[in-house]
Amino acid sequence: MREKANLAVTLCNDKEEIMAQATFLDYPNWNVAKQDDWVSVFRELDSDIPCTPLNTLFMHLFVAVDEYSVGCCKEILRTVYKAVPELHFIFLIVPSYMSLGSTLITVFDQVGNMPCLTYEEDFAVHVCHRHSHYPQLHVRKARVEDHDDLMPIFMRYDTILKETYGEYFLAELIEAQDEENHAVVCEVEGTAVGFMSVCSRVNMQLLHECFDLGPFHGLCFPHPDDVLESPQELSVRRSQDAELRSSSQGSQKIVEESQEPVSPDTMENIQGNIAREAASEEALTAVQSGNVSESEDIEKLSDISTGYAQDHHVSSRSLASLILPEEPVHFRPIYRGASAAFCIQLFCIDEKYEARSLDFMNFVFSLFSV
Repeated sequence: MREKANLAVTLCNDKEEIMAQATFLDYPNWNVAKQDDWVSVFRELDSDIPCTPLNTLFMHLFVAVDEYSVGCCKEILRTVYKAVPELHFIFLIVPSYMSLGSTLITVFDQVGNMPCLTYEEDFAVHVCHRHSHYPQLHVRKARVEDHDDLMPIFMRYDTILKETYGEYFLAELIEAQDEENHAVVCEVEGTAVGFMSVCSRVNMQLLHECFDLGPFHGLCFPHPDDVLESPQELSVRRSQDAELRSSSQGSQKIVEESQEPVSPDTMENIQGNIAREAASEEALTAVQSGNVSESEDIEKLSDISTGYAQDHHVSSRSLASLILPEEPVHFRPIYRGASAAFCIQLFCIDEKYEARSLDFMNFVFSLFSV
């Protein structure tokens, strides 16, 4: 089961002794729905839980030392939610007549019952939410009042910014927000624990010169005047297309000509011409055979000298090409569209919540939505 699991977590103490283990997969642990079609069944059970294959896992196994089972269970769930930022729900399914026990009941809430697909028996569905163990951070636009909460975080890691830009550089950065520059914070219980400054002014020319951004369309919006292929590639492709069309037309003509009938008189004339040409070639070969042996030696000597000169010329050219190789010219696409990227200028977050840095991104992208 562990080899096939989407995620397996083992908890050890300081002596490397195993205290608990849990295994999670992306389909129900009982046959209450098909492995590839369980979303609709769970949505019908509780429409308030927006579960999807991307934000949901199912607990298939949990074992722990009895004395520390509750603490181990909570620590494992916290670790799972921290390791998988996209995860929001963990389901556990057991037969309806069974109890979760004193450990799992502390972290799972029952949602409802659903029947089994193979035999007549009901199963109880329980769910564990992210916000109960490792909540998603609330992200909003930064305010000047956040300065006092954020400065200790900045000073803990770096003092260069304060020494360079002054004691209130962060408040000035927050006040300078406009359509191109934004500052956002993430907060826990009303206290800012992370900061991100983003700007839509990006040096696209420098990025295009230093990186191959073709797979991302140059980080620009598509434009009708974009030059995505070099003129040589375009000409080669057009000539290949033209040759392909001409060859296909020529083959059609040959097929049509070959289908025309040939008269018996024409066939006799063709065969007579072939026979006369063969006889004349045999006579010419017999006459010239006596003179060939006399001139062979002279031709061999001239061929050897000429071949040496050619080899020497070729070798010198190849040596020159090795010494001075031609630099290949790489074509760089030209993008006429507007920039579709923004840059993160400054970022800092409390180490307790460093795994939640992705919580910023949806909110930041919404600030630059077109």
